[in-house]
Amino acid sequence: MSDADKFLYGDRGINNPLAQADWATKKLVWIPSEKLGFEAGSVKEEHGDECVVELTDSGRKVKVNKDDIQKMNPPKFNKVEDMAELTCLNEASVLHNLKERYYSGLIYTYSGLFCVVVNPYKYLPIYTEDIVNMYKGKKRHEMPPHIYAITDTAYRSMMQDREDQSILCTGESGAGKTENTKKGSAVLSHGELEKQLLQANPILEAFGNAKTVKNDNSSRFGKFIRINFDVNGYIVGANIETYLLEKSRAIRQAKDERSFHIFYYMLTGAGDKLRSELCLEDYSKYRFLSNGNMTIPGQQDKDLFTETMDAFQIMSIPEEERIGLLKVVSAVLQLGNMVFKKERHSDQASLPDDTAAQKVCHLLGVNVTDFTRAILSPRIKVGRDYVQKAQTQEQAEFAVEALAKASYERMFRWLVLRINRALDKTKRQGASLLESLILPDLRSLS
Repeated sequence: MSDADKFLYGDRGINNPLAQADWATKKLVWIPSEKLGFEAGSVKEEHGDECVVELTDSGRKVKVNKDDIQKMNPPKFNKVEDMAELTCLNEASVLHNLKERYYSGLIYTYSGLFCVVVNPYKYLPIYTEDIVNMYKGKKRHEMPPHIYAITDTAYRSMMQDREDQSILCTGESGAGKTENTKKGSAVLSHGELEKQLLQANPILEAFGNAKTVKNDNSSRFGKFIRINFDVNGYIVGANIETYLLEKSRAIRQAKDERSFHIFYYMLTGAGDKLRSELCLEDYSKYRFLSNGNMTIPGQQDKDLFTETMDAFQIMSIPEEERIGLLKVVSAVLQLGNMVFKKERHSDQASLPDDTAAQKVCHLLGVNVTDFTRAILSPRIKVGRDYVQKAQTQEQAEFAVEALAKASYERMFRWLVLRINRALDKTKRQGASLLESLILPDLRSLS
């Protein structure tokens, strides 16, 4: 058995006569557990709506309501590849099957039309070219569960039915949506397009991903990748759509979390000449980086900055445009350093020190006088005329934060359009991959 085989084909032990006999003689069930979710046990006594269950691991007997009991499947269904085959299809059996397969190194499991993956948080040797070829042209039931089986089925269905196909990757933060989206798109694409799609990933991750409590590389936006094919099944182009960027992360982050990666890549990896051009300062100088220079274990931001810049070059995005993007990123940081004060005899806001404003205007190429006037006393329309309205300190601070969020979001949208220009070809039939964004609170988008 090869290294890859043990992560694809598991020893299910379905022919174990002792286990089968044990299951046949005992009324094996699952009961709820606060610590474990569910525990295995056997029914010893039944009294009306209640029964006494002896726990398998501890031997302890507990009284349980019959409605809380879930039946256990026969041993022949141990580590089954498709949970739709389970005789007793209940929550406890599904979780037990996923756990047993995961502990055996089997991270993929079918559930009817769905493919469930449990993130191993480590590299597995099941994504090589040989594994890709194993799944090509095979029916789903002929091979063990894998993202490659899903993508190959989508491709063959597209060719046979002449209809667009879609693959949806969804789950909580850290579930593995981004990685499986990348694996699936790599199978569907090849040659120069695959190279460009692969290089689009580090760019989008640099500008759209961030460290959260659950995930060091969490996508803070949704992503829809469309790969276009001609009538003969050959790739003719690709397109990436993004949605719901968590733009508020650019100005504030929760404890133990980071802003978008690109801020840290840039501050760590930029050379002296670029630092001067971008007006960069130390981490501690930026109010919008509320947690300072927070590092990620095992990750070198300096090296990832170089990797991101190399990806821009492969995508044929010229240096002038790259510098322009970084100027917007730096300007967003400088917007957070603008400190407003309340005038002594009025509620009107003032800007005693315009150093940060000067840097913002230098980076964005705008007039500093016009810029500060627009923040402190913007023009509003009254009837047919325009008048200037003085802003309070709170209003000025809100305006600057709103400008920072809007600037970052529009810069990100432009970046996606620029990447699509490199991938754009004639639109034909397509296979699509949708990576959804799971947020605990939609207010974090604002």
